[in-house]
Amino acid sequence: MADQPQPFRGPTTDSTGATAEDEASAARIANRFDIRRIIGGVFVLYAVILIVTGLIGGHEVKTKAAGINVDLWTGIGMLIVGALMITWALTRPVALEPAGRGGEGSGELSRSPAT
Repeated sequence: MADQPQPFRGPTTDSTGATAEDEASAARIANRFDIRRIIGGVFVLYAVILIVTGLIGGHEVKTKAAGINVDLWTGIGMLIVGALMITWALTRPVALEPAGRGGEGSGELSRSPAT
């Protein structure tokens, strides 16, 4: 009777059944669809459009805002922000939790030393 699992309890093993290849595939997918890459890509795309517009647009449009080429300067700023987002995503990829930590935290709540 002691060997029977408790009702409404999950399996007692820590294994998720995922192989190392499955975990590597999941890590690649998580890194591929990282929100920093998507936001950085959109910023770079719009930046290129604004820079091209700022360079080849008419003189009246370029100097409409007190003689400042707003499209060009905004495009350059967006290009910098987009490049920083993509660089951040590439240098600090999303990391998966270690395999042995599955299910931690579902028991007792952790308390800070101040409480």
